[in-house]
Amino acid sequence: MKTKTNRLFTGIALLGALVISISSCKKDDDETLSATVTLVNSADGSAAQDAYFNDSKSSASAIAYGNAATNVSTTTSTKTVAFKNAGTNTTTASANVNFSANSSTSLYLVKQANGNYTINSYANDNATVSGKAKVRFVNVAPLLAGTVNVTTSTGVALANALAFSAASAYQTVDANTALNVNMTGSLEITTIAGSELQAGKIYTIWFDSTTTTKAKYHVVVEK
Repeated sequence: MKTKTNRLFTGIALLGALVISISSCKKDDDETLSATVTLVNSADGSAAQDAYFNDSKSSASAIAYGNAATNVSTTTSTKTVAFKNAGTNTTTASANVNFSANSSTSLYLVKQANGNYTINSYANDNATVSGKAKVRFVNVAPLLAGTVNVTTSTGVALANALAFSAASAYQTVDANTALNVNMTGSLEITTIAGSELQAGKIYTIWFDSTTTTKAKYHVVVEK
């Protein structure tokens, strides 16, 4: 009977060690999973920004208005993301963002019409198309009085009535395709040169404005 009891305790101990080992391996695996992030400062008039994930600085250098930090790597989990005025602890905007395994996300610091700041999150598509450029459009122009439309120079619609804070679906176009941008109800056109779009690349073109009728564009090379 004593021998059986010892064997029982030994079996329980081995089972416990196995569970701990499996749990430890799973934790290690979770910590090695990663996601990529693009950080964009679209807030005209803002100070250059440092980006933080859970109070750890994630941007190698301050991100000035109109600029982006691309291919920033982070581990998978839900994190508090904050944009702070460079070199200070003054938070411009923060948000909780879930980064899943192998995901790619763009985070935009956005200035709203009322002057408040927020962080907009957009999922990226990193699958390139051979011989083509892939592009999407993001409207972060709070001053525009209407929605944004994008067409090719030959009149093919790529984005229709894109509202503030919205992102279009990705579109595939030939390299060196020139684009025209206008606000619904306005005759003012912003032209995007074809040289901005090259084969095998993925782009986000985001819009802001200093007037109510004409958009300015900025190009982020995602991949």
